[in-house]
Amino acid sequence: MDRTDQTQPPAPSALDELASDASSRKRFLRMAGGGAAAAALSTALAACGKDEKLGNEFGGAGVGTAQFGQGDAGIVAYALALENLEVAFYEAAVASGKVTGRALDTIKRIAEAEAAHVVTLSGALTSLGGKEPAKARYAFPVENQLGILTTAAQVENVGAAAYLGQVRRIESKQILAAALSIHTVEGRHAAAIAQMLGRPITPDGSFAAPATSPDVLREIRPFIAS
Repeated sequence: MDRTDQTQPPAPSALDELASDASSRKRFLRMAGGGAAAAALSTALAACGKDEKLGNEFGGAGVGTAQFGQGDAGIVAYALALENLEVAFYEAAVASGKVTGRALDTIKRIAEAEAAHVVTLSGALTSLGGKEPAKARYAFPVENQLGILTTAAQVENVGAAAYLGQVRRIESKQILAAALSIHTVEGRHAAAIAQMLGRPITPDGSFAAPATSPDVLREIRPFIAS
């Protein structure tokens, strides 16, 4: 075995490069579409700075995403698995007939966005040569509207935190742009549901909190039947 490969430093993440190079940030924001991307990037950089002070590497050093594949492909497959769960949940929520009025309209709009995320991530995964995550069977509490909205708040907050928890590990700027874009939408979904539940729309305060992949997978495990 060539030992020189073992001594090579890891490739810098896209976020590290953007944090240290103003010209790279400008090019990235033009590529990503400006406004919303700028806000998402600022949130990610702030969260990463906080994370470094805590001495905790985002993503559990890949412990949770390695099962989905290596590098960016593994991260995208991990995100796709989460989006598949969200799509399945909203399909079950609508099919239950327990959600009505404004809540039903909101659930349907969110469901459309999550389905679009699946399409985007599937395309990205194909371009990276990654493998689609295994299909799972789910079991969601859909007995009443309150329970459905409570679960929706949980999965959206987990989803937003999951994306933020991986941004430090992403190497491709295109994948980073997609992750930040989806992260902001997940956060908006969570805020809309929080309003319906009478909860704070920013439960983590002024800065969004990331979640490591092991913590995310542990959080969603109760919804997976097999």
